[in-house]
Amino acid sequence: MSTTRANKTSSFFRLSLLLAGLFALASVLMAGALYLSVTRNVRERLHEDIRTDALDLAALATHDGVGALRSEIEQRVHLDTPLPRWYGLFSPQGGFLAGNLRWRPPGPGWWHRPFRARRSPTGHEPPLHTLTLLALGTEQGDLLVVGRDRTYIDELEASYGRAFIGVLLLTVGVALALGALIGRRMLRRVSAMSDAAAAISAGRLSLRMPVKGSGDEFDRIARTVNEMLDRIEALLGEVRRIGADIAHDLRTPLTRLRRRLETARTRPPADAAQLDGMLGEALAEIDELLVIFQALLRIARIESGEAREGFVAIDLAALLGDLAEAYAPVAEAEGRLLGLDAGAGAVVRGDRELLVQALVNLIENAIRHTHAGAHIRLGVAREAGTVRLVVADDGPGIPETERDNVLQPFKRLDRSRHTPGNGLGLALVRAVAELHGARLTLSDNHPGLRVELHFAGAPR
Repeated sequence: MSTTRANKTSSFFRLSLLLAGLFALASVLMAGALYLSVTRNVRERLHEDIRTDALDLAALATHDGVGALRSEIEQRVHLDTPLPRWYGLFSPQGGFLAGNLRWRPPGPGWWHRPFRARRSPTGHEPPLHTLTLLALGTEQGDLLVVGRDRTYIDELEASYGRAFIGVLLLTVGVALALGALIGRRMLRRVSAMSDAAAAISAGRLSLRMPVKGSGDEFDRIARTVNEMLDRIEALLGEVRRIGADIAHDLRTPLTRLRRRLETARTRPPADAAQLDGMLGEALAEIDELLVIFQALLRIARIESGEAREGFVAIDLAALLGDLAEAYAPVAEAEGRLLGLDAGAGAVVRGDRELLVQALVNLIENAIRHTHAGAHIRLGVAREAGTVRLVVADDGPGIPETERDNVLQPFKRLDRSRHTPGNGLGLALVRAVAELHGARLTLSDNHPGLRVELHFAGAPR
C-alpha cells in the first residue's frame, strides 16, 4: 500500500514539474522574443536618429563650411530637449572646436562612452550613464561626433528584466498549481478505476468502472471496459445457468439409465431376449445423452465464430426451395401443410450447413408443436438492402413473456415437455443468427408463431 501511494505521489510530482517546466519554457520563449524585439527596435531607432542627425550636420559642413557647422552645433547644444544630445567637433589635429562632448573617439564609427552627469545640488553622486556615439569625418578633415544618452534604453532593459523574472516566477507558480490540480484530478480518476478493477478482479463482477460523464479519454476507456464486463458477466451467468440446466435435464435420463443397469445387475433377466431389450433401452438413453452433448458442442463451436472463415454466398431462395421439397412430405404425413414464398435475389454470405440446421430446427419445431391441419409457411425476400427469412405457422404460438427464454438452452414451454426434444433447437438457431450477424425475432402470427431472421444482404 505504501509503495503504491509513493508511486502515485512521485507520479504526481513528476507530472506537476513537467507541466510547470513546459509552461515556464513557453513563457520564457515568448517573453524572450518580446524582449529582444522591443530592445532591438529601440536600439535601431536610436542609431537611426543619431545617424540622421550626423548626416545632416555633415551635409551642412559640406555646403556652408565649418563655421556654419560650429554655429549649428552650438545652437543645438543649448536647445532644451527631453533627451540631452551630445555633439563634438574636432580638428584634424585633435583640437576641440565645438560642442558639449570633449572626448574625441580614436576614429570614425560607432562608440560607447561611460560618463557621469554633473553633481546635483544635494551633493549626491550622479549615476554612471552610457553614451552611444557616431563619429564621421567631414570634407574639411574634421571629425564630427554625434551622440545620445542610452540611459533610457538601459532602464527599459532593466525594467523588462525585472518584469521577466516576475512573470517567470508567477508562471512557474501558476504552472505548479495547475499541474497539482490536474495531477490530483487524474490521480483520483486513475485511483477510482484501479480500485474498481481490483474489486472486480476479486470477484465483484457487478461493479463497473466509474464514468464521470465528461466524454474524455477516461470515460471512453471506462465505457469500453464496462461493455466488456457486461458481456463477461452475461456469459458467466449463462455458463452457470447452462451448467445448472444441464445437471437438471441430464439427471432424469441418467437416473433411468442407472435404474435399468441396477435392475440388470440385481435381477438378471431369464432369457437373452429380455437382456437384449434392457441393453437396447440403456443404449437409447446413452444415445439421447450423446445427442444433447453434440448439440451443446455444436452451439459452442458456432458461438466461437470459427465458421466465419468459410462463409460463401448463399441463395436463400434456392435453399428454402430444397428444404420445402424435402419436408413437404414429412409435414403432409403429420397432417400439416408446408408452403413456400421465395423471392429472387435473396443472397447472403454464410455457412450453408449451419443455415440448413437452423432452418431444419425451425421447420421441425413447427411440425411438432402445431395441431393437425396447421399451415406452415416458409418465405424469403430482399427488402431495402436486407434479406428477411420467415418461418411461420398458425399453431398455438409462444407467449410474449416466454419468447426470450425459449432462445436459451434447455428452456421449454410447459406444454412442450411431453414432446420429444431437449430444448436446444431454438438456442442453436439463435447462435447461428448471431454468427451471421442476423437479427432474430419471434412474434405473433395471429394466430401462431412467426420467426424472422434479418440478414445484411450480399452485394448483387
